[in-house]
Amino acid sequence: MNRIKNLLAATAVLILGSGTLAAQDVNDVIDKYNAAAELYSAKQFSEAIPALEDAIAVGLEVGPDAAELVQNAQKLLPGAYFRVGGAYVQAGDFDNAIASFTKAAELAELYGDLNVMRNATGWISKASNAKGADAFNAKDYKTAISIFESGYAANPTDTDLALNLAKSYGEDGQLDKAQEVYGQIIGLSHSKYAEAVAQAKEELAVYIITAANEANAAGNVNGAYELLDSFLAIAPDSPTANLIYIQIATNQKNWDKVIEKGEAAAESQTDEELRSNAYFLLGAAYQNKENKAKAIENYRKVTAGPNAGNARTQISNLNK
Repeated sequence: MNRIKNLLAATAVLILGSGTLAAQDVNDVIDKYNAAAELYSAKQFSEAIPALEDAIAVGLEVGPDAAELVQNAQKLLPGAYFRVGGAYVQAGDFDNAIASFTKAAELAELYGDLNVMRNATGWISKASNAKGADAFNAKDYKTAISIFESGYAANPTDTDLALNLAKSYGEDGQLDKAQEVYGQIIGLSHSKYAEAVAQAKEELAVYIITAANEANAAGNVNGAYELLDSFLAIAPDSPTANLIYIQIATNQKNWDKVIEKGEAAAESQTDEELRSNAYFLLGAAYQNKENKAKAIENYRKVTAGPNAGNARTQISNLNK
């Protein structure tokens, strides 16, 4: 309310100082602006928008004498669109909410109102998330993608929106695009994104590992390796992807591949039994490559789970 009063006070100064230059035209702009400001002050934002736009248009035609009035109207217009967007959100009309917030952000950027621009951009994300969630939950992934893409383009720093977009790609079978967006999230280094980064790694791992297992089952082992390699390039510490990698290689008796990836697979495990399983596979690979010393070295690192006993047996056999 103080903001409106200040603007109206500025208008009064203009009335007194306008002199005789284009007085009638300036007075017309004053009347239009005052009417628009009253609507804004009364929180009749939908009605204030066309009134403010009219005041701006006429003021620009009048020229320099109406410049301050035009600037005052331009200060109010982004906020009016923003508040109309909020009303649409409350009504559950996300299409019109997004349109209003988008207009608010565009005008705020044009007129230099960084606060409204930032708030409007944030609400584009929130409205897009709400609208896209309906489509996603209905398994209409293509519609969800379209909505989330638009919101993400407007606010690429919203990790919730990015995660929803990536997951929609994944569910729609667009694994390359899913991995691209997940990769962008995983690449965020600020600590405030730590939770989103962890979620991105977890969700992408599910999609990649599922696809890799399907490729392996279909006999496309190289395709499985390529999928896992592409994921490990952006999430090298993934315990599941690393372990799956050497399990597939073991099943294929590709001992060189197990040896190449085995140590990283073991070190990435946070569970002692799974770490032991990785070392057991690595020990078996060295044993099959007839490297007795390295086989025993890795078998000795198997300290938990059912493979601990198997490792002791293999060490005993190798020492005979």
